[in-house]
Amino acid sequence: MSLFQVVGRDRSPSLEDRPKLHYFNAVLYESLRTTCLAGAGVPHCTSSDINVGEYVIPKGTIVFGSLYHILHNEQFFHDPKNFNPERFLDKSGKFVTDEHAVIFGVGKRFCLGQALAEKEFFLFASGILHEFKIEPAAGDKIPSYFFEDGYPTGTIRTVPSFKVNLKSRF
Repeated sequence: MSLFQVVGRDRSPSLEDRPKLHYFNAVLYESLRTTCLAGAGVPHCTSSDINVGEYVIPKGTIVFGSLYHILHNEQFFHDPKNFNPERFLDKSGKFVTDEHAVIFGVGKRFCLGQALAEKEFFLFASGILHEFKIEPAAGDKIPSYFFEDGYPTGTIRTVPSFKVNLKSRF
């Protein structure tokens, strides 16, 4: 069901709508996967020597997991550069997560704010898209969202500046 079929025009979207909006949730999750806001997980320390191929990572070495490389691994996500929300839908069209979608980290040290962040992202995106059509501003180009296209990165990616026009839907 679409956002307007579930919510209608007389009210704003709410968290109660979220379980009914399978495709919308898939779009949100795919946008988080493709943009990869945090390229690396939190630091970990090896508890013993670890062999990785021909290399040895000594005990006590600080390592960072590459969330980007998991989220863009062709072994887990076919054609990972292609924006494809259907990868988060089951055969009946219901939203499902994937254990390889480590958007908020992995293991014991995943982001404790994941549940709150997912709810806030849903409310923000559904609220904006319910009320407005979003179009690029005249003469302005929407920047690439690909990680490797050189936008400033650090622990958390920053969003490049760009302009859009919001047009009321009603």
